[in-house]
This record gives sequence, structure tokens and C-alpha cells, in this order.
Amino acid sequence: MTDTMVFMLPISDPFGLRLAEVMPSALSLLTGEFHRGLAPLQHVVVMVVDGLGWHNFQARRGHARAIASLEGEAISTVFPTTTGAALTTITTGTLPGRHGLVGYRIRHPHLGLRTTLSEWDGIEDVRSWQLAPTVFEQARKAGVAAHVIGRSAHQTGGLTRAILTGATYSAADTIEARCDEAIRLLRDNKEQRLIYLYIDELDRAGHRNGWQSDAWIHRLEQLDVATHELLKSLPAQTGFVLTADHGMLDVASGDHIILDADPHLLDGVSALGGEPRLRYLYLEDQLSAAMVASKVQKALGDRAIVATREEIIEADWFGPPSPSVAERIGDVILIAQGGHAFFVSSEAETSMRMVGHHGGISEQEREVPLLVAGAIPWREFIPRP
Repeated sequence: MTDTMVFMLPISDPFGLRLAEVMPSALSLLTGEFHRGLAPLQHVVVMVVDGLGWHNFQARRGHARAIASLEGEAISTVFPTTTGAALTTITTGTLPGRHGLVGYRIRHPHLGLRTTLSEWDGIEDVRSWQLAPTVFEQARKAGVAAHVIGRSAHQTGGLTRAILTGATYSAADTIEARCDEAIRLLRDNKEQRLIYLYIDELDRAGHRNGWQSDAWIHRLEQLDVATHELLKSLPAQTGFVLTADHGMLDVASGDHIILDADPHLLDGVSALGGEPRLRYLYLEDQLSAAMVASKVQKALGDRAIVATREEIIEADWFGPPSPSVAERIGDVILIAQGGHAFFVSSEAETSMRMVGHHGGISEQEREVPLLVAGAIPWREFIPRP
């Protein structure tokens, strides 16, 4: 058994449980299945702001007065705190153990390591890799029009086919244009609409410059102005929800840890997955995961929490995975602590230059906002367990 403090992490709700309920609850507001005394709504907009962690937002809330005026609270995102896993949880209403995209870079049984955001070549049947149907497909079956608004660059591709199936995609390349497109859709009352509005500018600025940078604040201010205009335009019987996939932590270059600087630390590791704040170590056959985890933990000390795949699954951090999904997870999981990030000497320069990171289990990475407006009373939307 490795360091058991990993299993004693105090969180307000299990990883991703309430985040997984956001889109199904939004759909239930439209279908009349929302059993908390609320009549069916005409439209619901779910804005997902990539990288807008609760603590990041609270530290800069003076730059986002419209958003700060909304009612809501912090909820926990999924484990690991990474975009592919969390966005898929939002759009399918299932945890990573069910949908299968259990990290940033994970092992495909035939194709080797694959980045879940972009490396879909050779995966013709996307539902064999992302296993869960989407909430948009459920909406169509219920007679609700489903719409996604995002960048034109995201309109096609494997991840889009895997997690946005069933929705009509509207492309707009600025925050303002995406909110304007949502306003246009809301003006049509001929049919009920579930609108998923994706904003990724803050995440991009955070990775490049850090969430404490002027660039990140500028994007937050842009978002706030556009959100204010959208909120002013909400028709009657329309709900608005804002959430995020993860928060972000700035990592100084002096806190980079080069794992292969120790020539023996990665002995027996055949592949390194995950990302700098959450690494998956895939081992050679017959090598003991517990022994490797113990060795790595001893070498890294309080800079990391190290556990075996079996320990993390037993702790239910992914939600119960099927055997095929469990095989995608590293045999050993290395979770950065403090402000550290783990690299290897062959790492791409673009990754090494990133300031903002996520993937780990700090409050700053895992807590995200759940804010509501319009015709949704926030205390009834997703009650605390």
C-alpha cells in the first residue's frame, strides 16, 4: 500500500458527481422531468468556460462583475482535472470511468498513447473510445433542439464527433460572436433549445501566460462583458448555467521536476502518459506496480502523491470503470503536489514553456463554479448530496 493520505482527501462532493449532473439537469428543465416544482422551460443555455476555476475566478472577481453577481457555489470537477475528461463528463452526464476518456494522454489498446483532445486518427468508431451517448442525443429523442456554439476549428474532428454528437454546431471565433449567436438562437421560440456555449480563451491565455497574467484578466473581462449582454437578452422561461471543466495553477520553471534526471527512477516504465500535473506510468509486463510506486514516492517525497491504478480505482476517483477502461489508466499514477510539475528531458518545448497547468487534485485545480441565472433557482438546480 502506498501513501494512504491520497484516499483521505476532503472534498465537498465526489470527483465530478455534480458536474456530471449539469447537462442532464438542464435537459430535464426542458422536458418537464425536473421534479422540484418548476414548469418546463423554453430554453436553457449552458456556458462552459474552459479553465475558469472557482479560486481563479474568486481572486479576480472584480474584473467580472456580471458573472460575480450570479448565484451559485463551487463544485468539484472530475479526476484527473483535465479538459478531455471533464468536457466529456459534462456532455455525456457520466464520469470518466464510464465514458473512458480518463486523462489527457492515455493508452489505446491497439494504437498506443493517444491525446484525447486531438489524436483520433485510426479511431473510426469514436464510440469505441468515448463510450457514452451524449446528452444532445437524448435531447433530440425528447424533441428538444440541441445546439453547440464554439470555435470553427473545433467544428470537426474526432473529439467533436465523440462528445458533441446530436447537436447542431454553430461556429464563431470570438467570445462576443459566440454569445451573439446564443442570443440569436434564443429569439426563436418555435422550439425548445438546449444550447451548449463553449469558451476556451481563458484556458489558452492561462497556459501561455498564467492565470495571474494581464492576458488572462483581459479574457475574463471580455467574457464578462459578453455574458452581461447575453444575460440582458434572456427571454422569459429561459435558464442560464455557467460552469467550467477545471481550474488552473501557475507553475514556475524552477518548480519543474525532470523525472529522467535520475537515471533509474523510470526503470521499467515503458510509456509516460497524462500531463505535467498528473502522470500515468505504464509499466513493462510483470513489473510490480506497488514496488515502482513505492520507489517513486520515496524519491519524490512530498512533491508528489504516488499510487497504483488499483488503489485509485478502489477509492472511486474515476467512477467505477469497466475492465477495458481500467486498462487505459497508468499502472502507477503520479500526482503533483504544491506548485510542482513533472516533465522528461524529451518533453516538447511548447509544454515546457507553459505557465498555467492543471490535472492534479489541489483545490485550485479541482473546484469549478456552478452559477445560474434566469428562470433557474440555484438551490434547486443540483442540490448538494
